[in-house]
This record gives sequence, C-alpha cells and structure tokens, in this order.
Amino acid sequence: MQKTTTFYVLLSLAVIGILALPVGIANFIFGYVFGDSPCILCWGQRQSMIYISIAVLFILRYGFKPKYLAMLLVITAFALWESFYHLGSHATQDIGQGFGLAIFSLHTQFWAEVVFWAVVLLLGIIFFFAPSLKTFVNEMGEAKFRKLTVMNIIAFWVFFIVIISNIIQAFVSSGPPPFVGQGDPVRYSWNPKYTIWSMESWSDMRWPVHFLGKRGVNLPVLADSKDAKFDANYADSPLVVNEVLKVDSKRKSTLKLNSPISDLNYQNGKMLVSTQNYGLYITDKNLDSISSYFVLDNYFSSTIEKFVGANFIDGHIRVTGMNKANVDVKENPHANKVANFRYFIKGADKFDELGKYNLKTSRASSYYVLSARSDGTHTYMMTVPNNLYKKLIVISTLDSDKGLAAEYTPTLGEGVSLKAKRSLGELYITAMAYKDGKLYAASKAYNTLILLDPKSGEIVKTYGIPKEVANISAMTFIGDKLLVSSYEDSKDVLYTLEF
Repeated sequence: MQKTTTFYVLLSLAVIGILALPVGIANFIFGYVFGDSPCILCWGQRQSMIYISIAVLFILRYGFKPKYLAMLLVITAFALWESFYHLGSHATQDIGQGFGLAIFSLHTQFWAEVVFWAVVLLLGIIFFFAPSLKTFVNEMGEAKFRKLTVMNIIAFWVFFIVIISNIIQAFVSSGPPPFVGQGDPVRYSWNPKYTIWSMESWSDMRWPVHFLGKRGVNLPVLADSKDAKFDANYADSPLVVNEVLKVDSKRKSTLKLNSPISDLNYQNGKMLVSTQNYGLYITDKNLDSISSYFVLDNYFSSTIEKFVGANFIDGHIRVTGMNKANVDVKENPHANKVANFRYFIKGADKFDELGKYNLKTSRASSYYVLSARSDGTHTYMMTVPNNLYKKLIVISTLDSDKGLAAEYTPTLGEGVSLKAKRSLGELYITAMAYKDGKLYAASKAYNTLILLDPKSGEIVKTYGIPKEVANISAMTFIGDKLLVSSYEDSKDVLYTLEF
C-alpha cells in the first residue's frame, strides 16, 4: 500500500500547490496587498483552478476512480480554452502592454495559461507512475471513504481557507448574482463607496456566438464567383459622381491563363498579369504573348490566399494575396528547377522565390483585400466589406522593410461628397492603379472610380465607369489611358478607358 500512499501524497501536494501559489497569491497578495481586482475572465480562470482542486480532493476522499480522472481532463480542457481565449486578446499587444499586474514582465493572463499546462504535465507524471487499478481497489476494500492522512487533511484545510477568502473577495469586488464582475475592474477596496457591482458584462454574452469570433468573416467575392451580384450603375454609388469615363476599345483576352486576371501592372515595357489561382505572367504591353510565368505552391511556408496584386519592388516582383500575405520572386532564366521545386507548381526553372511574409495590420485585421499597388516607396491596399465589418480602410506598407506604415479611412476632399445615409464601406475595391502621385481605385460595386491622394488620405475626385464594364478585376495605366480587365462570361475582357 506504500505506492498508493505516495500517490495520494503527491496529489495532496498538487492541490496545495495550485491553491497556495496561483490562486492564493492572486487572492491574498495581488488582491489584498496590491489591490488587484480580477476581471470577469480572471475570475473564470481562478474558478477553473479551484474546480481542478475539487476533482483531486474527490480522489483523495473517495479513492482513485476513472470518472474523477475524466472530470480532471474535462475541467482542464475547458480551462485551457478559457485561458487561451483570455491570453489571445492580449498576446499581440506591444511589449510592456497587458492587463492587470505583471510577473517577470508577463501579465497574469499569460501565467494562467502556464498554470493549466503545468497541471496537465504534473498530473500526467503523477498518473504515469500511479499503481495499478487493482491496487487502488484492494486498498479501499468495502469502504466508501478513504482514511485521510495528515497530508490529505492539510490539502483540505488549504482548500477551505483559500476558497473562503476568494468568496469574500468576490463578494466585495463583484457582488452577488445577478452581478457578474467587471470587464475592466477598479482597484480592490474594503470601502463600499469605492466598490462597483456591475452587470454590464451580460450584454457581451450573446447567443448564438460564432465559433470563429471576429474571424468568422465571409470570403471576398472574386471575379469568377457566382454567389454575389453587384449593382454596376455608378448613378447608385454612395459617392456623388459628376464625370464618367469613356470606353475607347474592348476586346477579349487571348492569353492562356490558369484562372481569371486579378491584377495588371504595366511598367518599363513589361506587363505583370496576376491570376486568382496563384499565377503570375509576364507579357508584352498589349497582352498578346507570355514571355515567362509561374504558378505558386501557395501552401508552402506562409499561406498566400488568391493573388490580388503584383508590383515591381527594387528589381524583383512582389505578389500579394487577398489575406495580405506576400511572396517576393525574381526572374531567372537559369533558375535551378530542382531547388525551386518546393516553391512553384509551374515555372521553377524561370523564377527564384526570395521569401514570403505576412503583413500584420490593426484596423484592417478582419478584412480581406482584392487589390495592391506600389508607388515605388509604399504599397497600398484597400479593404473590401464582409458580413461582419463594413469599413473602407486604406493600408499602407513600406516596401523597403515590408512593415505597416499606416491604416486609415479616407476623408473626402473639396468637391467630393457622400450621399445622405450612405458610406464608403459600400464600395468594393477590386482594382488599383497609380499615376502622377495619385491612387486610382475601382469599385465593382456601383462602378465607381475614386482618385486618392495618399499623402493627405483624401479622395480628391470620383468618376463613373460605364455599366458595360460589368465585373472589374484589374487595371493599370498605359500612357494616359486606363486598361481595365473585366471577367465576363468566363472570359477576361479588356477595356481601354479614356478620361
């Protein structure tokens, strides 16, 4: 029976450890000494630590049974999710930022995650060296309760002392039901005039809750999507449109591409043509012939979701995905096909991959983009609305270090006006071009072309695009004319527009 005695001693120490250290320190030292009052999520994690202790106390009192082990696993699994949810809302903040008191410069929501993983690890070790089930059964015999040892009794007393103290702190700082604690608590005080009992957090407990939370946004409407129809009448635009472009020419593309065109970019005698399904083609000015191309293995390394922009950056090409992930490539007619096999599905002998990276944004983190254009120093993107978020946000990145430069909602310049009860978030920007210091952005919703001054962040002019350009997917300047690609009847149709 010595093995079972040792087993129960170790479980007693585990209970004492979790109660005296994370729960006890948070309650007695942080709470009573430093005045730290837990937020509603901190209370939830503290309760989970207590529930884990209760499950272990059941084992100490009634003996080892599979159902108590199952109880431990279920409680700990929920606690890990709970702590990850809390930590995740703060983990991406800048250094030194956080919520509540910090230990070794790491805030309490981080240490809750550590505690629950420590529970998994330590209990795993204890149960790994536990005696056989037969030994536990023989020890109990016909008895319904175990005879507690001194260490077991100490574990129970530590539990009762810590629990009673937490009940007192919870009542003083958070109040009885239906009060549920505070999302942003005030300093703990014994003086009732400084205590706030709140029910505001009930409003955040909405049902049903989307499993993906803020990431539960729908995918953007691509050129070949059959799911959404857009009003192509610029007269219905949220912006007042006073000038309309003219169609100079129209023709169907004869290029053999792997999917619809998602961007066009003409510079220095070369035309970059990106396609939705990870293709990048280099063609002549008139898009008659392809000189080289690749199809990217988008799942290798950082995932790039659907190509939406292609730009010349410092002697190489940067292709942007709708998830704001980017890949840098360089033409190389002598590329090592074997070395590049892992990067490209096609074109491994014509291009080298220089690297991938993800752009991290703040305001635009829950949006996709369908366009990207560089002015030689910065690359600009514009968000498209989704089922949860409806703003138009301009994103600016610095080409040299690939970092975020700015995020903003554009303002309206002199002579540009928004119709009553309308918003810029109704626009669906699918194509961008750059000329003479200005960004031209086309929305396939309402066929509206906006002219943005990236220095001031103002929309300085608006144009209407004729309705016959029914599904705008890409555009670029060739001289003073605008070349626009529109995906119609399963074909890329090229329009030349005049101002």
